Amino acid sequence: MIKEIFNNKKREVETELGFGTKNYHSSVRFLNRDGSLNIKRKIANRYAGFDIYHWLITTSWTRFITLVLCGYVFINTLFAIVYYVIGADKFGGLKMSDGIDDFLQLFFFSAQTLTTVGYGHIYPNHTIISSIAAIESMFGLLGFALATGILYGRFSRPKADIEYSNDAVIAPYQGMTGFMFRLGNKGQYELIENECELSVTINNKETKKREFHNLELERKRINYLAFSWTIVHPIDERSPLFGVTEKELLDGDAEFIVAIKSINDTISQPVFSRISYKANEVVWNAKFTPIKQIPNKDGSISIDMRDIHLIDRL
Repeated sequence: MIKEIFNNKKREVETELGFGTKNYHSSVRFLNRDGSLNIKRKIANRYAGFDIYHWLITTSWTRFITLVLCGYVFINTLFAIVYYVIGADKFGGLKMSDGIDDFLQLFFFSAQTLTTVGYGHIYPNHTIISSIAAIESMFGLLGFALATGILYGRFSRPKADIEYSNDAVIAPYQGMTGFMFRLGNKGQYELIENECELSVTINNKETKKREFHNLELERKRINYLAFSWTIVHPIDERSPLFGVTEKELLDGDAEFIVAIKSINDTISQPVFSRISYKANEVVWNAKFTPIKQIPNKDGSISIDMRDIHLIDRL
């Protein structure tokens, strides 16, 4: 049973993150490991809530480049078919041969028209072909302007490329215990004015509600995320975790929700990062292995960000 402190805690230390208080009978996760909300919204019109710009900005680079290449090939193939159906004889400079070679020449003519390169080796000598080529060039101008804008949006989108430890730990801390996790900056840019908010959500079997509690931190703000930062919540008498066992966290489907706010020094804009740790991702009686800081001959200091995940069991 969850300790009495979860029932008697004052309302001012509770928080509402927007996930409600419903007590689910099965295990749920509000935040994915990549920080995205693990909420799927269903509406009457499934296409109404789809934001194509958001998808193009946030999708992976592999998907984005594949989409651009496939779109480019599709448009050129479509116009090449139109040109081929109308007739290859309506083009000047086209060496008539078998059907496949004619189609390939028309495909490359389409690519030259779409990109407004226009080598001039093949040219339209009929009004219909000239009209279609004019429409295609307009598609090309609009399409490349759109792709350039989205490409710029992807590069200029502020982000905090933060590496989080795979697991959180509950370790000895100043004569008591503390809930801890570790993070670091993977990017070559600097993150300044870093702030952290930590909350825990847990099912209360007595009230049949899911409760949210803010967790006080040893230090919630640092100026520079130069090396790694170990976030510590001291588990003292004021903590909602005081006296709670590992089994009680697992039975209550506990989830520790992390929100990081920083300023990207390169673009001087605030950036945000989120993650959560479920109860089964918390290692008890363990501590983080110190990360080696190796001085270089030029006076700089090197660290290996892969060491951020290392823990020692006690």
